[in-house]
Amino acid sequence: MAIARSVDRRLFFLIDRSHARLGKKADKILRAQAGLGRAQAAVLTYLGYNDGCRLSELAGGVGHNNSAITALSDRMESADLLQRRKMLFDGRGRTVHLTERGWEKRVIVMDVMRDFNAALRKGFSEAELDMIFRFLNTAEDNLDSVLPDFEPGSDT
Repeated sequence: MAIARSVDRRLFFLIDRSHARLGKKADKILRAQAGLGRAQAAVLTYLGYNDGCRLSELAGGVGHNNSAITALSDRMESADLLQRRKMLFDGRGRTVHLTERGWEKRVIVMDVMRDFNAALRKGFSEAELDMIFRFLNTAEDNLDSVLPDFEPGSDT
């Protein structure tokens, strides 16, 4: 006889564990079907909507810091997925553009992620999904507004 397990209510732990599992599964599927990892897929997705943006905008859009996005864009440029161009009015600034190969890979990524999202939505009603979206967006906002300078053990 199986022992009933109580529902785990440690919010951070559950989100962190889900994030890790989702990331591993997405990487595995993206590598198999598109030959890319999820960081590259995120860049292709973002640039599809914001082609020609600045590197700093790309970094913010995909949730990486500037040095990480520079290294990632170096690898993606070497793989002929994107191209960086000097800005006309700022010689130090760079804009990022998808190459033809980048656009082709993006189509594959979008198809893979559409199927991945459909699988994640399975078993949830639209009302439940609305609540999940509201929760995740509010939780993210809370990181900056409710917990801006949180330090364990502090009285503030």
